[in-house]
Amino acid sequence: MRLGLLFSPATRWILAVVCWAGSFFVCPLQAQDAQQPPPQAEQESEPKTDQTPKTQSPQTQSPQTQAQESQKRDAQEEVEINEHTRTYVVHLPQGYDSQQHYPVVILLHGRDQDAAEMARLTHFNEFADKDSIIAVYPNAVNGRWNFGANQLQPYRRGPYRRRGPFGPGYPPPGPRQEPGQRRPGAGPAEEFPFFHRMLDRLATHYSVDTRRIYAVGLGEGGFMALRMGCNMADRIAAIATVAATMPKTLNCIPSRPIPVLLINGTEDHIVHYDGGRYRDGLLHLLSAEDSAKEWARLNRCSEKPNESKLPSLQKGSKDTKVYLFDGCHENAQVALYAVKDGGHTWPGGEQYMSEKEIGKTSHALNANETIWSFLVTRKIAGESGVEK
Repeated sequence: MRLGLLFSPATRWILAVVCWAGSFFVCPLQAQDAQQPPPQAEQESEPKTDQTPKTQSPQTQSPQTQAQESQKRDAQEEVEINEHTRTYVVHLPQGYDSQQHYPVVILLHGRDQDAAEMARLTHFNEFADKDSIIAVYPNAVNGRWNFGANQLQPYRRGPYRRRGPFGPGYPPPGPRQEPGQRRPGAGPAEEFPFFHRMLDRLATHYSVDTRRIYAVGLGEGGFMALRMGCNMADRIAAIATVAATMPKTLNCIPSRPIPVLLINGTEDHIVHYDGGRYRDGLLHLLSAEDSAKEWARLNRCSEKPNESKLPSLQKGSKDTKVYLFDGCHENAQVALYAVKDGGHTWPGGEQYMSEKEIGKTSHALNANETIWSFLVTRKIAGESGVEK
């Protein structure tokens, strides 16, 4: 009786009306709830507060990126010499601390190059960052160092200046000069006032160990480094050259025995390993081996060198032959690294021009590591510190 009353037509009609009214209010609420994301999804969609770009570690950066990051710490400097402005670039190592004293390596660029090109083709800045070295890159006047020895006057920049991915290199021989014709450039006596003024400023503006200043050069920059060893041995602790030998007419009387490292490629098309005429033939060079013997004589070393071979760093490349003159006065050793098949290039550096023009860049040897391992222990006697 009661169940029948519940399911009577009137009762069913009332229940239907109540359900229809309830759905009118409940359904919109359900739809509104469905439009709102769950709390977790809302949290994930919010922008991150840390927008700082993450930098790559040195191990994952490309060589080009490392060079760009490294050059951000470079300072462009200039000095006035005889009413001429001379410039150089100073690269401070990563983590530079003015309370410490740092060794200095002066890197002298090749013919018709400049400071930036020297840094790029050698990769020395990245090496200096790891070994806490202040790297200094002087600029020559019109791209040519006046190292004496009756060398040619500088070429004009223009038709002979080539550009490539790593800047200009060595131009082809230009027309011969007429008798008495001269082109503007640094005078023979102007280079050394520039270097002395540069070293004075380095000592007063940066935290430099004045006992550990070294000159390193490529090509004609190597000729200039040899000249600095002859004339500035009171301030230069040691020298190293790549693709350079001794000019026969270079008058060298150093004030003290000075350690010398020579790195020469056996297939150098510019400065021949066996010596001979340079460029237009107005400069005559000793061979690489005779250049080492000449420095051994100046440093009063043993007459015959110890010979050895350095295993190649690159599979398939040939070993490097090493000549070491020992027993020198004041332990001023002389070393020659003969890079088999190497050209007029920086071993381990960039192939800045074609192999046909300058020869091959060898990777059997890393010039930066070889040079620094030779220089690192060389010091001038005296007190350490910055001269202020």
